[in-house]
Amino acid sequence: METRKAPKWIRKSEKSHRRRRRMWKCVTALGWLGWAGSMLIRQMPDTAWWNVLKVACPAAFVSLLVLAPGKRAGRHGVAAHLLDVAMVRYEASPDRPESELTEARQRAHEIMHVERIRTAPAWIRDQRRGYRLRILGWIIPALLAVAVPAAAAVLQRGWIEPWYGAAFLAAFILYTVGALVGTRKLVKARDILAEAIERYECEAAATESDLQEAGQRAAEVWPGKSKGGKPAV
Repeated sequence: METRKAPKWIRKSEKSHRRRRRMWKCVTALGWLGWAGSMLIRQMPDTAWWNVLKVACPAAFVSLLVLAPGKRAGRHGVAAHLLDVAMVRYEASPDRPESELTEARQRAHEIMHVERIRTAPAWIRDQRRGYRLRILGWIIPALLAVAVPAAAAVLQRGWIEPWYGAAFLAAFILYTVGALVGTRKLVKARDILAEAIERYECEAAATESDLQEAGQRAAEVWPGKSKGGKPAV
């Protein structure tokens, strides 16, 4: 089968979106680390380096609220995926014009800069919410293993000090088990729906059939939904 290489300008644009997505994901991770560090401020010794962390940790957490890095990372991910699909189709089909790549870049620009055009239907938002709740069901035990000792430390309960390290080790084990066993497929299914919803709400060319296709793909990753992508009734 005859193939061809996509132009440099669209490959560069796709790589740029992926780099920015990784950057904002790192900002999100730093923000949550700042949240965890803010809970432990009372346990930090009074030294110069720890005093810097006492300021940096709350500031990193505030960045989650001000910059909304998770939302920015999601939009860059959707735009990169859109460009990647356009390039694959262009390279696999010699009869496709280069104007399709220009249209794909314009659609990616819409996703990044255009305000939401419409609201996604309730059925797919309910599906995404269901996946989020299942993910929380796996990670809540790990959060409790951290929150209870941290709360006791803030209240200056001396009995927690010998168990503090064990509590964080238990939280790490619970979170790792949840990520490897319970949440891996759930996160993938949620991301499929989140990407489709973002495109539908910010891209004028997206239709509800795209949402149904995304719902079906998510159901294949995590069974339990109807074949048409809508919730089974």
